[in-house]
Amino acid sequence: MSELASPTRWRASSDDPAPLVRVPYPGREARRIIERIRSVEGAGLRTSGEGWPLVIEQAHGSTLVDPDGNRFVDLHASFAVANVGHAHPAVTAAIQAQAARLTHVSSAFGSSIRADLEEALLAIAPTGLNRVMLGITGADANETALKLARTATGRHEVIAFSGGYFGRLSGVAGLNGKKLFRQSVGLDADAHFFPYPYPYRWRHGPGEQAGEQVLGLLEEAIESEASGIGPVAAIFVEPVQGNGGVVIPPDGFLRGLRQLCDRHGIVLVFDEIQAGFGRTGRLWAGEHWGVTPDLMTVGKGIGGGMAVSAVLGRSELMSHWRPGTHTSTFLTNALNLAAARAAIGVMTSEKLWERSAALGRIVLERLVAELAEVPWVGEVRGLGLFIGIEIVGDRLTKEPDRERAAAIRAAALQAGVVLGGGGHAENVIKISPPLTIDERQLDAAIEITIRAIRGAP
Repeated sequence: MSELASPTRWRASSDDPAPLVRVPYPGREARRIIERIRSVEGAGLRTSGEGWPLVIEQAHGSTLVDPDGNRFVDLHASFAVANVGHAHPAVTAAIQAQAARLTHVSSAFGSSIRADLEEALLAIAPTGLNRVMLGITGADANETALKLARTATGRHEVIAFSGGYFGRLSGVAGLNGKKLFRQSVGLDADAHFFPYPYPYRWRHGPGEQAGEQVLGLLEEAIESEASGIGPVAAIFVEPVQGNGGVVIPPDGFLRGLRQLCDRHGIVLVFDEIQAGFGRTGRLWAGEHWGVTPDLMTVGKGIGGGMAVSAVLGRSELMSHWRPGTHTSTFLTNALNLAAARAAIGVMTSEKLWERSAALGRIVLERLVAELAEVPWVGEVRGLGLFIGIEIVGDRLTKEPDRERAAAIRAAALQAGVVLGGGGHAENVIKISPPLTIDERQLDAAIEITIRAIRGAP
């Protein structure tokens, strides 16, 4: 990665150290903290499962430090949240300054930081999206988009896709393509599900034709009076699936969705919560295909580490609600908004999407080359610093191997690297580091990742 090693505006915000494992994880203090948590928390959080979840006491840039002094390189970005890095100096300064003036303000009142953030969001929004409604979580934003689409069109039915993920709130859990997310909390499906065009796992012909075939199915279902589908309010889609395992649709699919929605008066909703804000090498993932949705949900990285989300959309879809229709106690918390405003400033001033594109190409090429002969690596794919490695039991059958994927992540953790996981069958290793990561640190972490994959039992 030497071509990006010279000092430029792309440099990380700090000179982050390499991984350092002082004691095998979990050490004594990490165990003690986990045991304290498990002694009082109800079940359901991931920390209540088997094994030892990572305990983090400090985070800066792309480095995580546990209570026993182990240092880890974060190739996960805390669910792809730390796009501008953990504790970026500009974000930290904005929070400190805001805390001295105003922390909480009701959403029934105004504030200058609210106006600042809303203007900043629209300044980076795709052309044509000229209204914003703030939220707290990604699921919250998706729920708002769903309600806007239904009330604006007067229709109720929704189309979503296999492997899609839109959050765990009851208002949107029914749109999730993985049935486990609904069944585990006793919720019914709230969408008509179609296959996402997943080229690697497409079983109905060449993968590059998957988008075309799905569009044909959608057209038939929407236009046929015998399909069982009524008037559709919205189509919800991730331009690049995140939880689904960094699934990139074939060219033409999103543009075909746009055309289909235009013909039938359907609201096209892009969930850019994970794939957006510079993650895929463009400011927004939809830019790769030149497609603008009617409503777009954003979150995760937007908040700079604080809980902020939003719906960005066309005015005609966002101007029909009466005052008081949309509210929540902490919707416009001033600390959160200040952090988000600062994070947008970092993203735009440093053009971190360009850095994501440049580093992502280098990492992807290296992974493809060095994992080419590993029999349990089915595919390596990615856009920018958003990369998925498909772990399989057999390259011919492409049978997902979630156990080996979990073992790879565990081995990497013991060597000081935090990897993400996902996939339709939970068999995909995800790489999504902060976009500010130091090139040398990224290089070392990728080397550890490759060794963990090659050495997987």
